Amino acid sequence: MQKVIKVKGLADVDNGVLVENSFMIIEGEIIRAIGRQADMPGLDPMAEIHDYSDNFALPGLVNSHAHLCLPADGRPLGTLPSQSDEVWLLTAAANARLSLMSGVTTLRDCGDMHGVTFGLRTAIELGITKGPRLILSGPPMTMTGGHAWCWGLEADGTEEITKATRQQLKHGADFIKLMATGGGTPGSYPGSASYSIPELAAAVEVAHRIGKTVATHCRGIPGMENTIAAGVDQMEHGCCELPDGTLKFDPRLAEKMADAGMYVTPTIQLYRDWIVGINQKKQEGDITPEEEERLQRMPYSFEEKLKALNGFLAAGVRCVAGNDAGLPFTRFDQFWQELDAMVEGGMTSMQAIVAATKTPAEAMNLAQTIGSLEVGKQADIIIVDEDPTVNVRALSNVSFVMRAGEIYRQ
Repeated sequence: MQKVIKVKGLADVDNGVLVENSFMIIEGEIIRAIGRQADMPGLDPMAEIHDYSDNFALPGLVNSHAHLCLPADGRPLGTLPSQSDEVWLLTAAANARLSLMSGVTTLRDCGDMHGVTFGLRTAIELGITKGPRLILSGPPMTMTGGHAWCWGLEADGTEEITKATRQQLKHGADFIKLMATGGGTPGSYPGSASYSIPELAAAVEVAHRIGKTVATHCRGIPGMENTIAAGVDQMEHGCCELPDGTLKFDPRLAEKMADAGMYVTPTIQLYRDWIVGINQKKQEGDITPEEEERLQRMPYSFEEKLKALNGFLAAGVRCVAGNDAGLPFTRFDQFWQELDAMVEGGMTSMQAIVAATKTPAEAMNLAQTIGSLEVGKQADIIIVDEDPTVNVRALSNVSFVMRAGEIYRQ
């Protein structure tokens, strides 16, 4: 049965404009016709009409960096209890549903627990549970004792990394994720490199041979340098973090990233989330000395992340939106806040929307399928009450969600 959607305005992310008084005709999973309502062809008498003539449509959002297994309940990563894979899976399923209902129709999971999201992806595809289209890495690869070591995949040296990469691809990974620096895991070192250039390049060589991409978690400058030199496709965070924990944007690195054609996921909003979350814990009298120290430097870190985004844009680095959902204070149903942070960092509202639709589709080699509203593409469509190309905060109130032609919210 045909589904017909009429809207006041449609965000054309290919051309960066809003097309007024638009329609879309969906058959099955695919957009079959699109244009202005004045040019709408004759419809099937049994067509299902969805009249949103006072509202605005845009492509379904793509969250390029999330961790579905993490609870986002305020607990630091280092204090999460050891749990069964069944609990991690159920947590991931709940978070996937939250994401979809908020307008995220594609989610790129950048590291799960023991590979449980592969089963979740199958369950979503079979209709057992609801969630976005999942682009998965499985557990992230890390050095022995490195960041997220307890998530299930430690590998050292080029031979182990080569084998681990092949294993991940065997299990169904869409891309390979490595921890190029330390992170929030106690005992790891965010300002230092975890893997050498040859180690990272080993994963790149295996993945690229079959058309898969590689991404690295990068906080410190040495890990960023190694990532660029190894030919990695996408950098996560790109913090330019110094050994003492401070952030200082390095335009030289941005130029190298641009020259390499690399994508970056800046993950800005999580810093603002930390400020709000830790302040709330402080008011409740439940703050640790470590959190107090972090609270003092977080406002500076957030401002430096905004400067970094501005610098990436100036250098021509291709930026995509990902909020690191699952971290202690970063929720799965608030992805729009990452786009709001990107606007604060120098993007227009339309540029932020493109960073959460068209550009990540290109980064994941899915531009022929998703990322824009075009004839022949998957019908991933969301509708909001106000014009999001004028004010991206309109995405905080999603009234309609369609993924691959199926309506999940209206």
